[in-house]
Formats: sequence, C-alpha cells, structure tokens
Amino acid sequence: MLKTVGFMAIVAASSLAGNLVASSLGARVRQLGQLRVGLHLLESEVSYALGALPGALGRVAGAVAPPVDVLFARTAAYLGSGTGMSAGEAWKTAARDVFPGTALEAGDMDVVLTLASHLGLTDRDDQVRHLRLAGERLAVKEDEARGEQRSLERMWRYLGVLGGLALGIVFL
Repeated sequence: MLKTVGFMAIVAASSLAGNLVASSLGARVRQLGQLRVGLHLLESEVSYALGALPGALGRVAGAVAPPVDVLFARTAAYLGSGTGMSAGEAWKTAARDVFPGTALEAGDMDVVLTLASHLGLTDRDDQVRHLRLAGERLAVKEDEARGEQRSLERMWRYLGVLGGLALGIVFL
C-alpha cells in the first residue's frame, strides 16, 4: 500500500512539474502580447492625448494585465517621485525591477530596454516611431514564442507524466 501511494505521489509531482514548465511557455506568449498592447496604447497616448508622460504611463498600466502593468506603473511612479530621473532611466529601472518576476526572456528585455533611449527624450513623432518599432519587434518575439509553445508545451506535459512513471517504476 505504501509503495502505491509513493508511486502515485511521484507521478503526480512529476506531472505537476511538467505542467508548470508548459504553462510558463504560455505565460510568455500572454505577457509579450500584453507588453505589445501596452506599447500600442502608450503610442496612442503620445500621439493623440498629448498629456504628461507619467499620466499616460499610469493610464496604460490600468489597461494591461499583470505583471506587465507593473512596468508601466513603476515607470510612472519613478517619473513622479521627484528624483529627477529621466523617462529613459525610469523605464530602464522599472524594467530591471519587473522582468525577474515575469516569464519573459533576456531577448524580450532587450527590446524593452532599447526603447529607453528614445522615451521622453525626442519629439513626439520620433517617440511614436520607436514605440511602433518596439511593438513590431515584440510581435515577432510573440510569434516565435507561440511557435515554441506549440512545439514544446505538449512535450513538457508528456515528459512530466512519463518521467514520473519511469521514476516511480525505478523506485518500486
């Protein structure tokens, strides 16, 4: 009886581990999409609303899902803190704070950090152009991540179950 319970626990734990890895692939796709939507909304705010950047970032933060919303909210907070931080510095600092808690990869962060050198420092048309370019680069990353998700998600789920079965058999 104890061996059966142990076997089932091993299979369940291994299946859970495989499902966690598989779900992180889906989380990356969702977060890239939210980041792209956020940049598009920020582009619209810069183009048409003509308001202050901290307010625009705050409105974008309210429109996107966690954890991406934290990037925009924290950037707005850094800009409004009165420390004299430029928009690019605030964006970089917020990105470095937020990215470890996301499913995004280093290449995704590079796209976001590249935007920092143009955010708030150039004229409106140039900022819109760079926001659009970053959005296009993120769309490419999202397509790549979706392809990875399709090819690897099922493999990780099966690997979790089959690895648990194999490990359970070894311990029997």
